[in-house]
Amino acid sequence: KMEHGAEDEDSEAEMRRIMGFGDFKSTKNTKVPGNDRNYAVYKVKKSEYRQYMNRVGGFNRPLDAI
Repeated sequence: KMEHGAEDEDSEAEMRRIMGFGDFKSTKNTKVPGNDRNYAVYKVKKSEYRQYMNRVGGFNRPLDAI
């Protein structure tokens, strides 16, 4: 059984190498080169909160225009 287990480990290691999982690293909280040229735009927007309850005239009416 030991010989068969070593063969399985070799085949698994080869499969990981072929698929590219051998040197996997996370990019969490790291600056990735070239990432600033993405197609999306990141804008910081100030949150605008609207009062639904305790309004003059009650809560069961349309919201005021912003």
